[in-house]
Amino acid sequence: MPGSSRITRTVGEASVTALKATLVSVTDEPQRTPAQPGYRERLYTPWWWYLGGVGVAALLGAEFALAIPRWWAWILFAGLILMCVAVVWRLSSGRVLSTGTTLTAGDRTIALGVVESAIGLTPGELRRLVGRHSNPLAFTFVRSWVGPGVQLVLRDNADTEPYWVVSTRHPDRLLAALAAAAVPVR
Repeated sequence: MPGSSRITRTVGEASVTALKATLVSVTDEPQRTPAQPGYRERLYTPWWWYLGGVGVAALLGAEFALAIPRWWAWILFAGLILMCVAVVWRLSSGRVLSTGTTLTAGDRTIALGVVESAIGLTPGELRRLVGRHSNPLAFTFVRSWVGPGVQLVLRDNADTEPYWVVSTRHPDRLLAALAAAAVPVR
């Protein structure tokens, strides 16, 4: 180990070995581990949705202010703002994660070994695929505020679902991570 030395002393009949370590370097950077193929994305809601949530809370608070005493209305208004902001924040909890062996969309995970192929989708293709051209058995992890996506066609008899449709802002990056994990990309 660089920067360390071993000191051995004999005390009586026993031999004592001590390891004397020297600090080699200090850095603020996290320790790097060997990179594995992967992709990670959190599907955040647009920032202006929070303004819409506050607006909805203001309208509801104004309606309640007509029916209840003013000081109660302010307390209710503060609670409505917190609730509306929490709902919009909760909508941002969707995540897409691809490791070398699995793909996770939301709370569902699939092994990449059962994926026959992956197809990048434009926003229009994604809307058609989850709309009138959809299969009711397919798993869809679609967020309306995210335009493009990826379709994962599964092998026959691999699962009850014929395919997965996953929203992602960067389908090219997700497809590259899937290709690095030996999934055929079309």
